[in-house]
Amino acid sequence: MSRRHVITTGCVLAITALTLTAAPAVATSPAVHASAVLGVRQPPPGMLEALQRDLGLTREQAQTRLLNEARLRPVEAKLRRRLGSRFGGSWYAGITAQSLVVATTDSADIPQIVAAGGRGEVVSRSLAELDTTVEQVDAALSTHPNGRVRYVDVKTNKVVILSDAPSATRDVIEAAGVNPVAVRVVPSDEQPRPLSDLQGGAPYYVGVTSRCSVGFSV
Repeated sequence: MSRRHVITTGCVLAITALTLTAAPAVATSPAVHASAVLGVRQPPPGMLEALQRDLGLTREQAQTRLLNEARLRPVEAKLRRRLGSRFGGSWYAGITAQSLVVATTDSADIPQIVAAGGRGEVVSRSLAELDTTVEQVDAALSTHPNGRVRYVDVKTNKVVILSDAPSATRDVIEAAGVNPVAVRVVPSDEQPRPLSDLQGGAPYYVGVTSRCSVGFSV
């Protein structure tokens, strides 16, 4: 079976930073609702510590990152709606998420992305197309013992498959008629397993949009 999670950037199976480019911090905008800022200033217990540990941040940087994400989240939502079928995904850039990158399949969208407060990037495939590819990959690998982890990487505009038998996985994908240009198979020894006894675990996310599915063969 396949489990799909929508997470805020590249696939985060464990708490991991996918975008860590250094740049100066950005102050929060007055447009951020007071309730959202209050929630960021009082994050769930352990969240700041986890950000510091996994992203290598100071406590101040972790707080700045959360505030920047709160500031940019409405921008991402607005641009996602405006771009519609041309939307190619989005992600935060900078160790403290000081800027938002929004991908589109049409270069004519770049001015409005910039005007809204984001950075534009032109890609070949929309997020909807990548989601369809993930579904095709899920179906093709549903009974395959390899390639159990697959996800949309919006930064590379591809569906990524982690497999301990890359050649065999590629053969299955090609035989299923999945567009090979939209898929990247990465050698990996990852052996995901469901944690049915996990309690609590309020997540934090390090990006904006991505799709991740983990298949478990039975």
